[in-house]
Amino acid sequence: YVLRPMYPDDLLIGQSPPLITNIRRNIDLVGPNDPVTVTATIQDFDQGGAVTEAKVKYRINGSDLNELAMVSGLNNLWSATIPASGLDSALVDFYLWAKDNDGMVSINPTDTVRNKYFYLVLNRPVTIFDVQYSPFGSGFSAYNNYRVTISGVVTADTTDLQGDGNQVGRRVYIQDGAGPWRGIWVGGLPADVLLRGQNVTVSGLIRERNNNTLIDSTTSIVVNSSNNPLPDFVTVSTADIGTLANGTLSAEQYEGVLIKYLNVTVTDENADGNPGPGGGGNSNFGEILVADNSNINTRVELQEGNHPYHNLWVAGLDTIPGNIRVLENSTFEELRGILFYSFGNYKLVPRKTDDFVGYVSDVEGNQFNVVNEYKLEQNYPNPFNPVTTIQYNIPKEGFVQIKIYNILGQEVKTLVNMNQPAGNYKVIFDASSLSSGVYLYQINVNDYQMTRKMILMK
Repeated sequence: YVLRPMYPDDLLIGQSPPLITNIRRNIDLVGPNDPVTVTATIQDFDQGGAVTEAKVKYRINGSDLNELAMVSGLNNLWSATIPASGLDSALVDFYLWAKDNDGMVSINPTDTVRNKYFYLVLNRPVTIFDVQYSPFGSGFSAYNNYRVTISGVVTADTTDLQGDGNQVGRRVYIQDGAGPWRGIWVGGLPADVLLRGQNVTVSGLIRERNNNTLIDSTTSIVVNSSNNPLPDFVTVSTADIGTLANGTLSAEQYEGVLIKYLNVTVTDENADGNPGPGGGGNSNFGEILVADNSNINTRVELQEGNHPYHNLWVAGLDTIPGNIRVLENSTFEELRGILFYSFGNYKLVPRKTDDFVGYVSDVEGNQFNVVNEYKLEQNYPNPFNPVTTIQYNIPKEGFVQIKIYNILGQEVKTLVNMNQPAGNYKVIFDASSLSSGVYLYQINVNDYQMTRKMILMK
């Protein structure tokens, strides 16, 4: 059965408030002496309806709210001009309010706490910090859909972050110092256009893609210098990132930034299903859960970087020589990389092998073995290039130290420096930063000490 209205009075259209869209400011980069004109399309779609009043409501540095009457123009375009603030580094936030002839009111954004529009007043060139800064929790930049020019050092290139081969592609990041809000994704670049360590200046459009801020639609990329040191990693607790919602400041401030977690345990080798390959009802997207001493889990993405660590997201990865399967209850002295947001989660994305520091794993089946003696096994493979595995046994709990020395007896690396219960363990040693030669590795635990020799052959 179908109802067929025949006359105009057969349909009664409900009332709705004005619709506010296409909000823009007239200046991309605002200086202390610049008034800012805000425009918006404001329409009322009720029969016989009309917008009777519109306002811009704004604050400077969180002060009292000011109101400006908007003036209507052609094609339902309304405008008002916010006076120049005169204050360098001022933060101006605002939202729009409109009323129609039926007294119905609307605002944009509807959430005036987290999603307010805002801009920065700067008496200097804009930086990555300025572009990423999003203090209200929306995750959006003050320069979203505006063009900027920014500079930074490439912290990850397309050989570092190669994507998952499916929905997430290769990525490049630049950073202009250590700390929050300092890193940003440079989008739309083909492979090998920029290389890690280059200092570059990029001009382009700021966008929000899948809840990540990036500079895209580039009009200019200039390489200023090469082989620059990278910014220091910021030490972050897993509790700061956790499973927090997009825009949460404790996590959002590190989006695109080099960070590291210290002394983390793998609490789940597959964050999305059962251990082992995806398919057949099991989901495995190459992500693990880790936690530090806060005991708060957060995600680490293994698929997108260029390294041998994996959680067996597809069958056969554990049969490839040199590959390292990350097992539950194993530990890392440090896990490093770039913070990314995708598919509803913040996640750390390690780039290459040296972002994994001090990996220690229980030998599989360890819970069924009774350890009766201390033992430090010969590393395997040996000679090696550049990764090798060291296995050791401890019959009772103790503080374990495993250190690497060169042939002159100089310490070059600490692999293990923690308290461990009795058991069988293995630790991965990555010597990619060392030159070929003979090295010594030594274990100290309780009253036991043992030293062995190994050969790095590049």
